[in-house]
Amino acid sequence: MAFTIRQTLPQDVEAAERALEDGKAALAALDIPQWQGEYPDRIDIEDDMAHGASYVAVDEGGTVLGVMALSFDGEKTYDAIDGAWLTESSSNSPTYGVIHRCAVRAQAARCGVMTSMLAEGECIAREHGMKSLRIDTHERNLPLQGLATKCGYTRCGVITLPYEGEADPLRIAFEKLL
Repeated sequence: MAFTIRQTLPQDVEAAERALEDGKAALAALDIPQWQGEYPDRIDIEDDMAHGASYVAVDEGGTVLGVMALSFDGEKTYDAIDGAWLTESSSNSPTYGVIHRCAVRAQAARCGVMTSMLAEGECIAREHGMKSLRIDTHERNLPLQGLATKCGYTRCGVITLPYEGEADPLRIAFEKLL
């Protein structure tokens, strides 16, 4: 399957939201409580776009196959970890990029889309002078944990989401040196 990865355009938002919906459904099928509410949705994609942080994988016909947020603004949640990051960097002066809200359309699952998106994220992070990339996921999201490990990420510990009402706030945190 041939595809390219680029920043999300306004005409991609609806299809990118469908990728997130497919991701939610995949998590639900695995009985993983992550993303089982409104978050993430169109509002998050549009906010990521406004910050230059939303990327999509599109096939040769322009169909959106996957979506990913890639930020270089730091992540306050990552300042406290039960474990240790590979790099010493805080959200006040980050030298790491953060991947959030990544999902693939159901019809593109297991076709290498997210592997390629993570690899492209590494290239973009290097262009921004970052020393590493970080990502986190639910402890039961074994598919993403496996993907992170396959892509060279190291499990660094556990972070706790600060969001009120989060039923299961613990997340496994990974980092990859660039």
